[in-house]
Amino acid sequence: MKRNQDRASADGYCIQVLIINGEVQTHLSQKSFYIENIGKGGFRFLSDVNFELEDRVQVLLHFPDGHSQEVLGRICYKEETAGNRMAYGYSVIEGFYSLQSSTA
Repeated sequence: MKRNQDRASADGYCIQVLIINGEVQTHLSQKSFYIENIGKGGFRFLSDVNFELEDRVQVLLHFPDGHSQEVLGRICYKEETAGNRMAYGYSVIEGFYSLQSSTA
């Protein structure tokens, strides 16, 4: 699949999962998930937790500058990676964010 959007290195970006399909995820909100790459339309993250395609997931996205923002999106793909982990594609539905530092 070819992407038309620019992707950025995800150094310093991570998420905490708050809600999946309308259900609050108290146990997952205490855990951070590493983001591999990020763009305006979404990001790819790694997880040892199983998500299903089309799950609606509200996350708290943490930026490298310390800023954070809630974002609603859906799981659009999943791929198996080494070490029994999965890589998930997250497509933003609501909560536009900028890859620029909020202090720039």
